[in-house]
Amino acid sequence: MNAYYDTGAIVPLYVAEVFSAPLNAYLETRAEPIPLSGFHRLELENALRLKVFRGEIVAAAQMTALAQIEGHIGNGRLVVRPANWIAALEKARQIGERVTARTGCRTLDLIHVAIAVQWGCSLFVTADDRQLAAARSEGLRVVDIRRWKPPPTRTPGPGVVRE
Repeated sequence: MNAYYDTGAIVPLYVAEVFSAPLNAYLETRAEPIPLSGFHRLELENALRLKVFRGEIVAAAQMTALAQIEGHIGNGRLVVRPANWIAALEKARQIGERVTARTGCRTLDLIHVAIAVQWGCSLFVTADDRQLAAARSEGLRVVDIRRWKPPPTRTPGPGVVRE
Protein backbone atom coordinates (compact mmCIF):
# COMPACT_ATOMS: atom_id res chain seq x y z
CA MET A 1 0.00 0.00 0.00
CA ASN A 2 1.89 2.91 -1.37
CA ALA A 3 -0.88 5.53 -1.50
CA TYR A 4 -2.49 7.41 1.35
CA TYR A 5 -6.03 8.67 0.84
CA ASP A 6 -7.30 11.65 2.78
CA THR A 7 -10.74 11.04 4.27
CA GLY A 8 -12.19 13.55 1.80
CA ALA A 9 -10.92 11.27 -0.96
CA ILE A 10 -12.64 8.24 0.61
CA VAL A 11 -16.09 9.68 1.34
CA PRO A 12 -16.96 9.88 -2.41
CA LEU A 13 -16.68 6.09 -2.57
CA TYR A 14 -19.74 5.82 -0.36
CA VAL A 15 -21.94 8.78 -1.28
CA ALA A 16 -22.32 10.56 -4.60
CA GLU A 17 -20.10 13.62 -4.70
CA VAL A 18 -18.42 15.72 -7.36
CA PHE A 19 -15.24 13.61 -7.09
CA SER A 20 -16.92 10.19 -7.07
CA ALA A 21 -16.42 9.42 -10.78
CA PRO A 22 -12.78 10.55 -10.99
CA LEU A 23 -11.98 8.78 -7.72
CA ASN A 24 -13.48 5.50 -8.89
CA ALA A 25 -11.67 5.82 -12.22
CA TYR A 26 -8.42 6.53 -10.37
CA LEU A 27 -8.88 3.50 -8.10
CA GLU A 28 -9.36 1.31 -11.17
CA THR A 29 -5.79 2.24 -12.19
CA ARG A 30 -4.44 1.13 -8.79
CA ALA A 31 -4.34 -2.50 -7.83
CA GLU A 32 -4.08 -2.05 -4.08
CA PRO A 33 -6.38 -1.65 -1.10
CA ILE A 34 -6.90 1.66 0.67
CA PRO A 35 -5.14 1.90 4.04
CA LEU A 36 -7.34 3.18 6.84
CA SER A 37 -6.30 4.44 10.27
CA GLY A 38 -8.59 4.70 13.26
CA PHE A 39 -8.54 8.44 12.61
CA HIS A 40 -9.77 7.88 9.04
CA ARG A 41 -12.54 5.63 10.26
CA LEU A 42 -13.72 8.17 12.84
CA GLU A 43 -13.67 10.98 10.26
CA LEU A 44 -15.33 8.86 7.58
CA GLU A 45 -18.19 7.66 9.78
CA ASN A 46 -18.69 11.11 11.28
CA ALA A 47 -18.67 12.75 7.82
CA LEU A 48 -21.55 10.49 6.84
CA ARG A 49 -23.47 11.41 10.00
CA LEU A 50 -22.84 15.10 9.29
CA LYS A 51 -24.28 14.63 5.81
CA VAL A 52 -27.51 13.42 7.43
CA PHE A 53 -27.50 16.40 9.81
CA ARG A 54 -26.98 18.82 6.90
CA GLY A 55 -29.71 17.17 4.86
CA GLU A 56 -27.26 16.06 2.15
CA ILE A 57 -28.26 12.39 2.49
CA VAL A 58 -31.03 10.52 4.28
CA ALA A 59 -30.39 8.26 7.26
CA ALA A 60 -30.96 5.14 5.14
CA ALA A 61 -28.16 6.20 2.77
CA GLN A 62 -25.87 6.75 5.76
CA MET A 63 -26.66 3.28 7.11
CA THR A 64 -26.02 1.74 3.69
CA ALA A 65 -22.68 3.57 3.42
CA LEU A 66 -21.64 2.46 6.92
CA ALA A 67 -22.50 -1.14 6.02
CA GLN A 68 -20.47 -0.83 2.80
CA ILE A 69 -17.48 0.41 4.80
CA GLU A 70 -17.73 -2.61 7.10
CA GLY A 71 -17.99 -4.86 4.06
CA HIS A 72 -14.93 -3.27 2.47
CA ILE A 73 -12.95 -3.75 5.66
CA GLY A 74 -14.10 -7.38 5.68
CA ASN A 75 -13.15 -8.04 2.06
CA GLY A 76 -9.84 -6.16 2.16
CA ARG A 77 -10.72 -3.18 -0.05
CA LEU A 78 -10.05 -1.07 3.07
CA VAL A 79 -7.23 -2.24 5.33
CA VAL A 80 -7.14 -0.94 8.88
CA ARG A 81 -3.56 -0.08 9.88
CA PRO A 82 -2.24 1.07 13.24
CA ALA A 83 -0.64 4.45 13.76
CA ASN A 84 1.82 5.51 16.44
CA TRP A 85 -0.17 8.49 17.71
CA ILE A 86 2.58 10.05 19.79
CA ALA A 87 4.92 10.05 16.79
CA ALA A 88 2.14 11.14 14.39
CA LEU A 89 1.19 14.13 16.52
CA GLU A 90 4.82 15.19 16.89
CA LYS A 91 5.38 14.86 13.14
CA ALA A 92 2.19 16.86 12.48
CA ARG A 93 3.47 19.57 14.81
CA GLN A 94 6.78 19.70 12.92
CA ILE A 95 5.05 19.87 9.54
CA GLY A 96 2.77 22.61 10.86
CA GLU A 97 5.79 24.64 11.97
CA ARG A 98 7.01 24.66 8.38
CA VAL A 99 3.82 25.00 6.35
CA THR A 100 0.82 26.34 8.24
CA ALA A 101 1.71 30.05 8.25
CA ARG A 102 2.22 29.81 4.49
CA THR A 103 -0.62 27.44 3.52
CA GLY A 104 -3.28 27.64 6.22
CA CYS A 105 -3.13 23.88 6.72
CA ARG A 106 -5.48 22.68 9.46
CA THR A 107 -4.47 20.41 12.32
CA LEU A 108 -6.46 17.40 11.13
CA ASP A 109 -4.92 17.74 7.66
CA LEU A 110 -1.44 17.80 9.18
CA ILE A 111 -2.24 14.58 11.04
CA HIS A 112 -3.16 12.86 7.77
CA VAL A 113 0.13 13.89 6.19
CA ALA A 114 2.05 12.77 9.29
CA ILE A 115 0.41 9.32 9.20
CA ALA A 116 1.19 8.99 5.49
CA VAL A 117 4.85 9.72 6.26
CA GLN A 118 4.83 7.30 9.20
CA TRP A 119 3.41 4.53 7.03
CA GLY A 120 6.07 5.12 4.38
CA CYS A 121 3.58 6.08 1.70
CA SER A 122 5.03 7.82 -1.32
CA LEU A 123 1.74 9.05 -2.78
CA PHE A 124 -0.94 11.25 -1.18
CA VAL A 125 -4.45 11.47 -2.66
CA THR A 126 -6.66 14.39 -1.68
CA ALA A 127 -8.86 17.21 -2.94
CA ASP A 128 -7.55 19.79 -0.47
CA ASP A 129 -5.04 22.44 -1.57
CA ARG A 130 -3.59 22.87 1.93
CA GLN A 131 -3.01 19.15 2.31
CA LEU A 132 -1.46 18.99 -1.14
CA ALA A 133 1.06 21.64 -0.07
CA ALA A 134 1.80 19.89 3.23
CA ALA A 135 2.22 16.51 1.53
CA ARG A 136 4.56 18.01 -1.08
CA SER A 137 6.61 19.60 1.71
CA GLU A 138 7.22 16.08 3.02
CA GLY A 139 8.38 14.81 -0.36
CA LEU A 140 5.20 12.91 -1.15
CA ARG A 141 3.95 12.75 -4.71
CA VAL A 142 0.39 14.04 -4.78
CA VAL A 143 -2.76 13.28 -6.70
CA ASP A 144 -5.33 16.06 -6.70
CA ILE A 145 -8.42 13.97 -7.33
CA ARG A 146 -10.30 17.11 -8.47
CA ARG A 147 -8.00 17.41 -11.46
CA TRP A 148 -7.12 13.78 -12.13
CA LYS A 149 -7.76 12.55 -15.64
CA PRO A 150 -7.32 8.96 -16.74
CA PRO A 151 -4.26 8.37 -18.89
CA PRO A 152 -5.09 8.28 -22.60
CA THR A 153 -5.60 4.84 -23.98
CA ARG A 154 -2.99 3.91 -26.49
CA THR A 155 -4.15 2.63 -29.82
CA PRO A 156 -1.82 0.45 -31.79
CA GLY A 157 0.00 2.21 -34.60
CA PRO A 158 0.04 1.08 -38.22
CA GLY A 159 1.52 -2.32 -38.76
CA VAL A 160 0.74 -3.49 -35.23
CA VAL A 161 -1.14 -6.75 -35.02
CA ARG A 162 -4.26 -6.61 -32.87
CA GLU A 163 -5.46 -9.75 -31.19
